[in-house]
Amino acid sequence: MAVRKILTISKHEKFLTTKSEPVHKINREIKALFQDLRDTIEENPAVGLAAPQIGVSKRVFAVLLGYYDEPETDDESEAELPPIEPTIMVNPEIVEREGVERGFDACLSIPGMMGYTDRDLEIRVKYMDEQGNKQDRTFAGWDARMIQHELDHLDGILFTKRLESLDDLYVIAKDADGNRIEIPYPEFVRKTTQQVIGKPLSTTP
Repeated sequence: MAVRKILTISKHEKFLTTKSEPVHKINREIKALFQDLRDTIEENPAVGLAAPQIGVSKRVFAVLLGYYDEPETDDESEAELPPIEPTIMVNPEIVEREGVERGFDACLSIPGMMGYTDRDLEIRVKYMDEQGNKQDRTFAGWDARMIQHELDHLDGILFTKRLESLDDLYVIAKDADGNRIEIPYPEFVRKTTQQVIGKPLSTTP
């Protein structure tokens, strides 16, 4: 198994915007895909990763469920949480939706950018797990948002298609002191040749 290269929109837009094929059988090849997703997530700052992002047009993704949950302790410095193992979802389908919540989306396939989108607050999802067992579960909050983001990848939809306008798109950059800042995309386009706190603006990778 291996850490795979993550495809980006700059070079692979056509592939990333193509709908993926369903998995008909969990064979050796698909099991290898599961492990590649795990290995690639481990080596990248990702809470989710879909098969198309590593060049495989199959309806499979992995997510770190519970990643944004708060530690169950008053002293976060003493909180020692076990590492979260990626949950594999095969042929996922949202069968029920409830509520809407605004939040941010970011994506390894669109590096250096983020956006604010409306996503369903609670979803019920049917899928196969990596053993081929049928699952029917309900997710809410950030878990629901991550699942919707990754499922979009399987349908060839990038988060930029979910934006109401370009005003919801931001460029992630660093100021002169190395601090992360978020610049509205329209403003960034207008001021790409200007300086931020005395030094040229540089987007993060």
